[in-house]
Amino acid sequence: MNKLPLRAVFLSHMFPNSKDPYTTPFMPERARAISEIIDLDIVAPISYVPYLKNDLPPITESFDGLAVSHPRYLGMPPFLWFMRGMSYYLMCRSFWHNNRPPVDLVHIEWIYPDAYAFIHYGKKFHMKMIGVIHGNEAIGYFENEKRRRYYMKALQGLDRIIAVSSDLKRKITNEYNISEHKIDVIPNGVDISKFPMMNKTRTRDMVGLPPDKKIGICIARLSEEKNLDILIRAISLLGVDSPLMIVIGDGPLKGKLEVMCESYNIKDKFILKGSIPHNEIYKWLNAADFFCLPSQREGCPVVIHEALACGVPVVATNVGAIPDLIKSEEYGLLCRPSDAQELSKMIARSIVKSWNRECIAQYGRKFTWQSVAQDIVKVFEKVVG
Repeated sequence: MNKLPLRAVFLSHMFPNSKDPYTTPFMPERARAISEIIDLDIVAPISYVPYLKNDLPPITESFDGLAVSHPRYLGMPPFLWFMRGMSYYLMCRSFWHNNRPPVDLVHIEWIYPDAYAFIHYGKKFHMKMIGVIHGNEAIGYFENEKRRRYYMKALQGLDRIIAVSSDLKRKITNEYNISEHKIDVIPNGVDISKFPMMNKTRTRDMVGLPPDKKIGICIARLSEEKNLDILIRAISLLGVDSPLMIVIGDGPLKGKLEVMCESYNIKDKFILKGSIPHNEIYKWLNAADFFCLPSQREGCPVVIHEALACGVPVVATNVGAIPDLIKSEEYGLLCRPSDAQELSKMIARSIVKSWNRECIAQYGRKFTWQSVAQDIVKVFEKVVG
């Protein structure tokens, strides 16, 4: 396939690397799909702390088949958060000073410090800049007003903004003084080659799960915003009718959640599995009767796309992009966040409902990274047009 005559930089400090390969696994998939349509230079800056042993990736490397540059910028402790933008800006100026790429635009996948710093550099050279908002944290939505101003300034300085949900578009339009005409809503996607639909009995045998139980799978970081304490309460409310709930992921609340499971006497029904490699996730999804994500807040969780692609119905909260994706009870059931009673009712409904998994998979497999990339490149063309 002939590429379009466009060249862009894909810029993000959140891009995974050989030393930290499991951070945001969707970013390489997103970058690869865009690079199939246009020429793309991937720049993934790495922070470091002088005089400390920093186990850093090489300056340039091939990661997951993609050529990636890793310029360094000075890491800052939390109390110097406001200086991160300056450190990142100095990196930009140094990295591109003698080798400024002849690109049509810069596609920036994080707002602070990435977009905030780069607009100060890029505007000097009349570079077009597009920023992506992946969630509430990406715009400092729950930060104090002083920090919010940094995100607001970055968003106002971009030529175009891509939000992964209509919820995020509403927030920055209503609360960040951004024109709605500057924002395109493009959800995330899935690599359908990595998430095939498979026979449930076969995959349960592959991962060692019982063939005769109702099983739910939750894939989430064990952190506050994922509301896993609400999921524990919901499972406990179902008593003997509760499914086996398996939670894949790790995070700071692991100990607290283990104590909760013990206090609610559901240790045998609520399994904290821990992290597993991303290329193994499809087996666990296919083994499930339903996928559950009880989050308090979300952007556009890629794991929802992955579950749908495998033909697995979704039980989740109506936050972020989730209502954009689960528009019909053909594909899943939604409830309010932080309501254990309502979540338990949705789980109970999901395990007796007759789901058409073929229909779910057919719907979920429309959201490919290739289709996402095509929509993103249309925004590129609009900006450079």
